[in-house]
Amino acid sequence: MKNQTPFSVLLSTYYKENPEYLKAALESIWDNQTLRPDEIVIVKDGPLTNELNFTIDLFCKKAPVKIITLEKNMGLGIALSKGVEGCTNEIIARMDSDDISFPDRFEKQISLMRNNLDVVSSWSIFFENSLENIIATKKRPEKHE
Repeated sequence: MKNQTPFSVLLSTYYKENPEYLKAALESIWDNQTLRPDEIVIVKDGPLTNELNFTIDLFCKKAPVKIITLEKNMGLGIALSKGVEGCTNEIIARMDSDDISFPDRFEKQISLMRNNLDVVSSWSIFFENSLENIIATKKRPEKHE
């Protein structure tokens, strides 16, 4: 689907992250989406492991990635604040570096944003090792009220 509403995806990562989880998160942003972002902003919150850097470098070869590097680990709040400053687009989809987005996530959320909504969220499914092993579901409000 051709994107007529530009948007960014923002995530932060730091040295304790699992490179396989990061790889799966990045693939779910780009490889498997029905609507792709115009840019993916990755904040390196301090020095990363070689494996994390390798995962990011490989991903940069296939997707429009902007890297923001912090010299030392500043924590998620500061890292995301710096990431927001680096985003080109007004609409920003936020992910953790171990999140996996369903293939139609951005398509659905951008469609809702076109209806002049300011914030869009979604339910979350928590799993271990694979989607077949769901351990919890976090439901968020569906209506403004």
